[in-house]
Amino acid sequence: MGALGFVFMSLPVLSIVSFTCFAACRAQQARALKILSVVFLAAGLLCLLTPVGLVGFLWLTP
Repeated sequence: MGALGFVFMSLPVLSIVSFTCFAACRAQQARALKILSVVFLAAGLLCLLTPVGLVGFLWLTP
């Protein structure tokens, strides 16, 4: 149960960090950093939506 609590607390924090890195990379002029910003956006969305998916999965399974 502690591991599940760790996941629910750490993943939203990681998503905030990823979104901040996304914004910082997106503001730069270099094309490589703009491509890297897409990676940070995908990682942020994955970290943000994983707890929601876990709750939905546990709620729907009998």
